[in-house]
Amino acid sequence: MAKDRIPAEGMQDKKKMQAESKLRTGTKMHAEKWRQIILEFTSDITYENPFLEAEIAAVFTAPSGRRIQREAYWDGGNTFKISFAPTELGLWKFHILAGEGTGLNGRIGEIECIDYSGDLAIYRHGFLKVHPSGRYFIYDDGAPFFWLGDTHWEFAYNERWDWSNHPGMDSMFKGMADRRAAQGYNVYQTNLRSDSTMGGDSRYWTEGEGGKLPNVEFYQQELDRRMYYLADLGIVNALGLSWFMSVINNIEGQKQLARYIIARYGALPVIWTLAGEVAGYSPETRSLCIDSWREVAKYIEQLDGYGTLQTAHYTNERPFADYYQDEDWFDFTLNQAGHGDYVVSQYDYRDFFKRHPNKPFIEGECFYEFCSTLEENGTRMCTADMLRRVAYISIQLGGCGYTYGAQGIWDNVLEKDQGGPMNAIFNRYDITWYEAIEGIGAVQMGYMKAFYERFHFEDAIPYGQSDGKRDPNPFTQQSPLARISENQDRAIIYYGDSITRVANMMGLKKGMYQTTWFNPRTGEYFTDPGQLIAVDGEWEAPAKKDTGDWLLVLEKINA
Repeated sequence: MAKDRIPAEGMQDKKKMQAESKLRTGTKMHAEKWRQIILEFTSDITYENPFLEAEIAAVFTAPSGRRIQREAYWDGGNTFKISFAPTELGLWKFHILAGEGTGLNGRIGEIECIDYSGDLAIYRHGFLKVHPSGRYFIYDDGAPFFWLGDTHWEFAYNERWDWSNHPGMDSMFKGMADRRAAQGYNVYQTNLRSDSTMGGDSRYWTEGEGGKLPNVEFYQQELDRRMYYLADLGIVNALGLSWFMSVINNIEGQKQLARYIIARYGALPVIWTLAGEVAGYSPETRSLCIDSWREVAKYIEQLDGYGTLQTAHYTNERPFADYYQDEDWFDFTLNQAGHGDYVVSQYDYRDFFKRHPNKPFIEGECFYEFCSTLEENGTRMCTADMLRRVAYISIQLGGCGYTYGAQGIWDNVLEKDQGGPMNAIFNRYDITWYEAIEGIGAVQMGYMKAFYERFHFEDAIPYGQSDGKRDPNPFTQQSPLARISENQDRAIIYYGDSITRVANMMGLKKGMYQTTWFNPRTGEYFTDPGQLIAVDGEWEAPAKKDTGDWLLVLEKINA
């Protein structure tokens, strides 16, 4: 666990109270770099609808002159709060923009930004952005970021905070988050599930005298502590607003939810993923959904003060979905290869990377562990072997991370025989969350992340990118998949379980190479005593070490 891990409700509440106290006394506030601080203000005006009528924001000016504007969010009564995370060291100054009569317009203050004292990467290095190459993510300071996500579509209110039936966890929500952080996960792929079919609309909104208002009690008692808990673990929340159908005849409703969520949580480590399966699967409403969610996405881009990364959770299609690819707000691909609805083949990835080579690619939903697959020749339980294959193929061919998922967690199965329509499709083996959290596939994904970080995935380019055409011969043994470093002194080679063929390859510098085998099932490394020789850049990939899937790393020995 991270050294600075303390209960989220304690850390965030302490910082908030310190900020509020200093605002009242007029003393200078302090905040750690990249860490959220919350400023509280009281308006002299009592609005009939404070959410729609009040226009309150703060402009924060950095020592360098950079400006970040953050809108205030209404938090009940006459209380408005502004969340802010400083992005550079030194003295920040802010001033309030507000309507006349509020008693807030023109108010000024100062925040001294000091070094972050912990060891969580997202705060040591800063929020995420895209590397200039377009191939992968980096932190603000340029350090590479390998995405390893876990899928929690119902984190916002259905995963229990004060209850657990797992013998080793007192809290379902906190226990799962702690487990994933310990396993090396740095992303939670989530959704607010604000759609009416989930009953979410009534959780996020309430009717006031002046019309619809944010249900601040829900935010204060439920969502705040979940958002803060993940942030205090150093986990980036890749957050969607709802599922695709929720935007139909409700663009403004989704915009208003986005506005409030950005104001309340936009200073935390987040990524906006817009909505689940954005286009939906009905030909009659596909264009409507795509166009409507585009409006919401552009609104998010307009409001966000940090240049937060934004994408859309794609529909499951062949060839892979690619709407929004050429639009400025769309920063990276969050793909869905599915759960056996289609064959998951390397050729689908090759074809996509050929068509769209210049944005980071994450396989965001494929073969949840323990899921009942949807294959035409009959369903089966998805195993760790199956999900590992897709994870490594997608990364070897150009991806920069992977989102794992587990049946029983994504759909929040609390007890055996829970039932429900999704159980009949995806959970025929009756897997609960407390069984799913123990999945070996989740552990192996942690091994995968550590492996790619150790061998610098960021400077390795897929070798031998083809045109995506399939080999028509079903008996042809496919070759291992390789990535080679840009300076041609390292290669990472993946051998799938069924791969027995070796291949002659070009692309390495002439010289002697140390060979290291990696077992993705156990996380073990084996360094061969022998050495491989690359002659004039040509070399033969050796046969894999043993049965099962393996990875081989070749590193040039400098004389």
